[in-house]
Amino acid sequence: MIKSLLRIIALIKKEFVAMWMDKGTRKILILPIIIQSFIFGYGASFNPEIIPFAFYDEAKSAKTTELFNDINSTLFKLTDFCYNPYCLKNSVSDGNALIGIYVKSDFEKDPKIFVIADARNTTSANIAIGYLTSIVAAFNHKHYNSEQININTRLRFNENNISRFSIMTGMILALSFIQVMLLSSFSVSREREDGTFDMLLMTPANPAEILIGKAVPPTLVAIMQGLMLFIICRFYFEIPFAGSLLNVIFILSLFSISIVSLGLAISALAKSPQQSLVFVFTLILPSIILSGMLTPISAMPAWFQSITKLNPLYYGMTALQRVYLEGQNFYEIAPLLIPLILVGLALMPLTMYLFRHKID
Repeated sequence: MIKSLLRIIALIKKEFVAMWMDKGTRKILILPIIIQSFIFGYGASFNPEIIPFAFYDEAKSAKTTELFNDINSTLFKLTDFCYNPYCLKNSVSDGNALIGIYVKSDFEKDPKIFVIADARNTTSANIAIGYLTSIVAAFNHKHYNSEQININTRLRFNENNISRFSIMTGMILALSFIQVMLLSSFSVSREREDGTFDMLLMTPANPAEILIGKAVPPTLVAIMQGLMLFIICRFYFEIPFAGSLLNVIFILSLFSISIVSLGLAISALAKSPQQSLVFVFTLILPSIILSGMLTPISAMPAWFQSITKLNPLYYGMTALQRVYLEGQNFYEIAPLLIPLILVGLALMPLTMYLFRHKID
C-alpha cells in the first residue's frame, strides 16, 4: 500500500516536472490567465464609464440650460446637441447616443422631459435611465416643492425592455463564431495527431485547395446553426423580426468566412488538438465580452473601448442586431461590414502562408 502510494506520488511529481519543463505548456498555464483577468476586469462591468447622450432643448430657458449642465457634468457625455427631433432620433438609431433627451417648448408651464433610450442592450438602457432619474430627482429637490419634472421614457427597438431580445439576437452570431473557431481550429491539428495530414499533402491538391476544402465545411455548419437559432428566436421566443432574411444570411456568411481563416491559422500553429482548444477558448470568451452582448461597452474604460473596435464579433453582432431589431437595410449596415471584409482579406494570406511554410 505504501509502495503504491509512493509510486503514485513519484508519477505526480514527474508529470508536474514535465508540464513545467515544456515551454509551450508553461505559456498555456500562465498567459491565458493573465490575459483573461485583464479583459474580464476591465470589460465585464455593468458600471458605465460614460453614457453618450443627445440633447434637444426646445424651451431654451435658464432652467433647461441648468438641467443640461447638471446632466453633462456627470457620467453623461454629449454626442449631439440637436435642433430638431429627427437629429435626436437618428443619433439614437445610429448608436451615437445611448439616450436622447427632449425638452419641449412649454417646459416652464409643464415641467416634463421625454427620453428615448436605445434598448438593443437592455442593461445599458436601464443603467442610463437610472442615472438620469437620480440627476432629475436632485434637480427637482433643488428647484421644486410640489410641482416636479416628469420623465416620459420610450424604449426603442425593444419597447417592453425584455433582456432576451438583446441576448438571443446576439447569440445568433456568437454561436456562429464559436462553431467556426472550434471546427476549423481542430482541422489540421487533429489530422496531424492522427498522422493523416502527411498523406493529404501527398495528394495532387495544392495548399490553396486544401485551405478551401477545410474552410467550407465549418463555414456552412456555422451558417446553418446560426439560422437555426434565428428560427428559434423568431418563432419560439417570438422576438419581432423587422429586417430582411437575406441580410441576416449575408451577415452570417460574411462573418463565418472572415473568421474561419483565424481558426485554420490556429490549427496550423498548434501542435495538438489540446493546444488548439486552449487557444480557441482564450479567444472566444474575451471576444464575446468585448462584443457588448453581455456587458455594455459604455461600462468599459475609454481606452479599453478602443480595443473593442478590433473585435470582428462586435461589428458582426451590431450589424445583425440592427437588421433584426431595427430593420436596417444593406446600405445602412455596410460600414459595419467593411471591417469584416478587411479581417478576411488580412487573415487569408496569413493562413495561406502558415499552410505553406509552417506545416511539417
